[in-house]
Amino acid sequence: MSYLAESYERFMVPSLFAPWATYLVQRAKPQLGEHVLDLACGTGIVARNVAPRVGSRGIVIGLDANPDMIDMARIAAKRDHIAIEWHTGPAEQLPFPDENFDLILCQFGLMFFTNRLAALKEMHRVLRKNGRIVLSVWQGLDRHPFYQTLHDVSQRHFGKSSVETVFSLGNSAELHKLLTDSDFRQVAIEPMSITAYFPRPEEFLAWEIDINPAEAPALHNLDKEAQQAIMAAARQDMQSPLEEVMQENQVVLPFHAHIAQARK
Repeated sequence: MSYLAESYERFMVPSLFAPWATYLVQRAKPQLGEHVLDLACGTGIVARNVAPRVGSRGIVIGLDANPDMIDMARIAAKRDHIAIEWHTGPAEQLPFPDENFDLILCQFGLMFFTNRLAALKEMHRVLRKNGRIVLSVWQGLDRHPFYQTLHDVSQRHFGKSSVETVFSLGNSAELHKLLTDSDFRQVAIEPMSITAYFPRPEEFLAWEIDINPAEAPALHNLDKEAQQAIMAAARQDMQSPLEEVMQENQVVLPFHAHIAQARK
């Protein structure tokens, strides 16, 4: 298991993804005995939230493309004494038979799929008749000014930013069309906002600005010392924006999402 997955579970889940998971599962209204898929499950916070609601007669499966996240998910579920089945694989080729689930949940994963339409069609395939999907995506960068600044700083120093991808499905009309084009019906999309509190500002910034040198054009062919200097310059440029969102030595940020619900 990687340090990244452990840090994600320890730091990002409590402050950001656990509160969103609670809301997502509440909107889904899981029932006792249902079969549920948590797609792009990360370290499994949605799956862990939904499992007690479907009870011992229900089945909860988590799937993610990242094996390190799945390893951490297994550890967290075992720690909490929750029975969940875990799989590693792409959303565009789900390893499940047709009409296998009553409910599919996908928290902030759709933006990252290589082929969003193919992934949604796979979700449609593995849902039972009248089964439902509930998913969340972030609203656009224009609603998240701190991340707009982070995007600009990353582009300037690294020649690349992954921030745009995170917020790339902010247009609710585009999300609605993706769902209808995948043959889902009764599509409904609602806006939702939550304020997140991150207790350690420097760790938060390290998380948000971390970049793999192999993936950053500006860091190619540089020795480690030169790479670290560029990283330090980027962190320095983010210090003032970071201080602007701090209250009592914690980062306080509003996050805005769209919650989409639909049926097969």
